[in-house]
Amino acid sequence: MADFLLEINTEELPASYIKDALVNLCGGFHVELGNLGLQFDRTPIENLGTKDSLVSYIKDIDLHQKEGLKQVLGPPKRIAFDEKGNPTKQAVGFAKNQGVRVEDLKIKKTPKGEYVIIEKKEESRSTKDILKEIAPRIIKNIHFPKTMRWDNSGLRFARPIDSVLALFGKERLDIKIGDVPQKEIGPIEASQYLRKVKKDCLIDSDERREKIKSLVLGLAKGIGADQYIDEDLLEEVTFMVNSPDALIGEFDKKFLVLPEAVLKASMSKHQRVFPVSKDGKLINRFIAIIEGKRKTRLVRKNYEKILEAKLQDSLFFFDEDTKKPLTENIPQLKDLIFQKDLGNMLEKIERLKKISLFICERSGADSSLKIDTEKAAGLSKLDLVTHMVGEFPSLQGVMGREYALKSGEKKEVAVAIGEHYLPQGADDCLPKTRAGAILAVSDKIDNVVGFSGMGADVEKIKRDIEKMKITGSLDPYGIRRNALGIVRIIKDRSLRLNLDEVIEKGIELYGAKIKGENTVRFKNQIVKYIKDRIDFLMGAVRPLELKRAVLESGAFDIADIFKRQEALVEIKKERYFLEAAKVVERTSNILKGAKKEEIGEVKEDLLKEDQERKVWKIYLDSKDKIRDLIDKEEYKEATREYAGAFYRVLHDFFDKVLVNVEDSVLRLNRLAIMKAINRLYTGRIADLSLLPQIVVK
Repeated sequence: MADFLLEINTEELPASYIKDALVNLCGGFHVELGNLGLQFDRTPIENLGTKDSLVSYIKDIDLHQKEGLKQVLGPPKRIAFDEKGNPTKQAVGFAKNQGVRVEDLKIKKTPKGEYVIIEKKEESRSTKDILKEIAPRIIKNIHFPKTMRWDNSGLRFARPIDSVLALFGKERLDIKIGDVPQKEIGPIEASQYLRKVKKDCLIDSDERREKIKSLVLGLAKGIGADQYIDEDLLEEVTFMVNSPDALIGEFDKKFLVLPEAVLKASMSKHQRVFPVSKDGKLINRFIAIIEGKRKTRLVRKNYEKILEAKLQDSLFFFDEDTKKPLTENIPQLKDLIFQKDLGNMLEKIERLKKISLFICERSGADSSLKIDTEKAAGLSKLDLVTHMVGEFPSLQGVMGREYALKSGEKKEVAVAIGEHYLPQGADDCLPKTRAGAILAVSDKIDNVVGFSGMGADVEKIKRDIEKMKITGSLDPYGIRRNALGIVRIIKDRSLRLNLDEVIEKGIELYGAKIKGENTVRFKNQIVKYIKDRIDFLMGAVRPLELKRAVLESGAFDIADIFKRQEALVEIKKERYFLEAAKVVERTSNILKGAKKEEIGEVKEDLLKEDQERKVWKIYLDSKDKIRDLIDKEEYKEATREYAGAFYRVLHDFFDKVLVNVEDSVLRLNRLAIMKAINRLYTGRIADLSLLPQIVVK
C-alpha cells in the first residue's frame, strides 16, 4: 500500500470557492477508486487547502487493482430465448459482439426482470496508471460558480493553474491536464512532502481557522472586549491567508453614530476586518488578520487609512439619505427594474401590498396588523434607491428599517421592512414579528411566481422544475431559496392559510407578464415544487411514504401539514394507526378499479344487505365526531376513532358483500359508501394507502 497526494497550485482563488472545491476534489477520488474496487483508507481529508493550493491526500491505497469479473448486461431473457429455450438472433448477436459463445450466456434476475449477461474477467491494473488516468478528469470536474480560460488548451478552472504535483508513495506521477506544467521538486515520498508543506504554512484549514479565532479573541480579551467572533467572516478569512497573524486598529469615534449594520458592513464586507464590541455595543476598534509576521505599525496605518475613507463615505451617504423622508423615494422606483419582463419596483410594491393584505385576511389578522403590514409593504423597497444601499447592497431591508424609523414610521412597520428579506439562507434567522413574516412570505411568493413564469411557456416551466434546474447552487433567481423560506416562515409563525389561494393571487397580480395560457397548470407546478421543499424540510421520516401520504391530503396549509405529519409519526407503530391505514388501503383499492365511473352520493333505499346497512349506519354515527376531532387538529384521536369505527366492520363487510356486482346501480352505491369512508380520513389527514406493506398483527 502507498499514500497518494495531489497538489493543484493556482493563482489566488476566491475564498468562497475553496471549501466546496476541496470536497469535490477529495470526494471525486474516493468515488472513482471505490468504483474500481481499490482498497484505501476512506477517512475523508477535505481540509488541505489554501488561497492558492488545493490538496487531496489519501492513505494506504492498494498498489494494484484486484482481478475480478465484470458483468455486461444484454437483452431481456424473453427476447434472447424463445419459448422452447432456444437462443434468438438477439442472443446470438449479443454473444458475437462480446466475443463469447452463446453457451457462455447467463441469466440474471434484476428489479426489471430477468436479463441475459456475460461475465468477463478484468485484468489487474497498477494503481499508478489508474491515478494518472482519473486525476485529470477529477480536476476538470471540480465545480466552481465561475470559471475562466487562460491559454489555448481549452482547460477551464476558477483561476489559472500554475502547476500540479502528484505523488504515489515515492513515485512521481505525470498528470496531463491542458498545458499545465508539473511542479519541480526533488525525490520525496508523499507523506514526507505533506509534512514539509505543513511546516511552511498552515495548510490544514481547520487548524488555520482555530489559529485565527484564537488570535482575534486573544486581542479582544486584551482590551476587555466581548469574546465574540463573526463566524461567516472567520470562514472567509480562513481561506485568505496561509500563515495568519493579527493586529488591532482603531478609527475615529465620530463614526459610531452610524447604524451598527453600516459599521459592520464597512469593516466585514469591504475590509474583511473583525468589528470589536464591549457589552454588546461596537467600539472604535477592529482586528485585522494579516499574512505572516510583518511590520504591523505600517500595516495597521494602511488598514486604518482605508477604513477611515470607507467610513467617511458611509457617513456622507447616511447624512444625504436622511435629509428627506423615505416616502420621497417612491417616484424613483419607476426607473428601477425588478427583472426584465416583470416590470419595475413600483409595480412590485403594489403587488406586495395586495398579497400582504390578502394573506392578512386569509390568516385572520386584526385591523392593526393589516394596516402595519400594508404600510411596510409600500415602503419595503424604497431603500434600494438610497446611496447607502447602492454602496452596500447587503444592507437592503436593514437600511429600510433605519430610514423608516428616522422618517417617523411606527416601530412595527420599520421592523417588518427589516425582516422581509429573511431568511437569506438555509441557516439564516426568521422574522420575529407577524407583520415581518407576512411581508416576507408575500415577497417570496411574488418572486417564485414571477421568476418561474417570466419569458417561458408553461411546458418549459414544467420541464425546468421537473429536471430540478433550480436546485442546489444552480439557483440563479433564488427560486429554491425563496420556496424554502416560504415553508420555514409559515411553519415557524403558524400562519394558517391555504397557499393555493395565495399563489393564485400572485399569478393574478402579474397578469400578462406571466407567459402561457394554462394558469391552473402553472399554479399546480409551483404547488408541487413547494411541496417538494416541504418534503425536504420534514427530514428523515420513516417510512418515507408517510410524508407523501400527508402531502397528498387536505388543504395546502403548510402549518397544518407539519402538525399532521408530526402526529402520525408519533403513532405510526400503534395498532390503531395500522388499522386506520388498512381501512384506507382497502377502500382505496376498491376505488382504483372505478376511476372512470361517476360515483355519486349514497342512496339509502339501495342498501340491500344487512352488512352494508350496518356499515352505513356506523359511518353516519361516526362522521361528525371524527370531523370534529379533525377540526380541532386532534389527529391522533381522530385516527383512533376512525380505526375503531371501521376496521372490524369493514373486514366483515368485504367477507359478506360483493362491491363490484353486475348491477351498476348497486355497484355505484356500494362504491359511494367506500368513497365516503375513504374521504373521511384521506380528505383531511393523510392518504395512508401510499404506505408500503400495511400489516395488522
